[in-house]
Amino acid sequence: MMHRSLSFGLALLLLAVVSGCSHVHAYERGKLAHPSMAPASLVGPGEEHMYSVHEGATGGDTAGGGGCGCN
Repeated sequence: MMHRSLSFGLALLLLAVVSGCSHVHAYERGKLAHPSMAPASLVGPGEEHMYSVHEGATGGDTAGGGGCGCN
């Protein structure tokens, strides 16, 4: 009984994972390339502060290196 329910659970998990895979057609790629889909737009104030502290100046979120990262 335990083996059967475990097999059923694994089959459901596999079905959920596989159903998320799909081929994206050429005409649909424009929707995925929209600027609202870019992860950079999700950067919050905390991450911006971390970059400015690391760079040692405000606006350091575009280039790497410099600064000690100390507060």
